[in-house]
Amino acid sequence: MHRAAVAEMLSVLEPNKKLEAVKLIEDSTNNPAPINGALGPVNEWKLKDCIAVHKLLVAVLNDPDAALRWKLRCAQYFPCSTYFEGKCSSAASNPVHAQIAKNPKNGGTSHSDGGETADFVESNGKMEAFKDLNI
Repeated sequence: MHRAAVAEMLSVLEPNKKLEAVKLIEDSTNNPAPINGALGPVNEWKLKDCIAVHKLLVAVLNDPDAALRWKLRCAQYFPCSTYFEGKCSSAASNPVHAQIAKNPKNGGTSHSDGGETADFVESNGKMEAFKDLNI
């Protein structure tokens, strides 16, 4: 992640070299770090580092295209990340889960007494859906 720090300094000190700074970040590789043990290869990049670089690309370098490319790249490295919407994350849109929610096997979410029906919540982490919950 040293390349990201150099890229940030380059863009601050010489704003006309923003494209070179972005290229410096995008040319970095996520090499397996050497470890002693039977756990297998562990990549050098950590999730928090990738998030910091994404925020750098968005806020400091102001390059949404590079930020999108970085996001897609990190989604492959961290498939369970909700920040990068990895394929295994709960934030990823999955048509199979949406279909299950629309047509549940054991009946709908409405009650026989004419109660309200619960809407399918697509995004993870929003507690507003539970504010009117009565137990």
